[in-house]
Amino acid sequence: MNKIVMAILLGLGFSASAMAQQVPNVIGTWVGETNDAVIGAGKHYPNGKPNEIRFMKESIAYKFDKQSDSVFSGTVTIEKNIVPIVGSFSSDLASGAMADKDGTYTFKVLNPNKLAVCFMTTTSDPSNKTAGPVADCHDISRK
Repeated sequence: MNKIVMAILLGLGFSASAMAQQVPNVIGTWVGETNDAVIGAGKHYPNGKPNEIRFMKESIAYKFDKQSDSVFSGTVTIEKNIVPIVGSFSSDLASGAMADKDGTYTFKVLNPNKLAVCFMTTTSDPSNKTAGPVADCHDISRK
């Protein structure tokens, strides 16, 4: 009886390790369109008035060129501004966080070639007092 239980436990252990998730590969260029809610102005959202609420859409591109296990880096391009970005997968390997000098992001893997991304910041330009908060969620697809 003990041999049968041991065989089952070993079999289950082998199956679990064989089915272990791999970290998704994000290397490449990903594109989409933002869905921004903006208060005020800022370098990525010019022509806004102080405290003016605006809803905007902008083309956006992420180029991830380095990845080591669950961490990665690259650039994000919006309105001709290119900003370095870093990211990390959470332990579920299906979601994670990113950050650039302008704010923070969360993301979720929808499939190997599509990510759902949300960006948030309390100001899009700390040196500009009219640059208010930004909230944005958008999907990006691998080119």
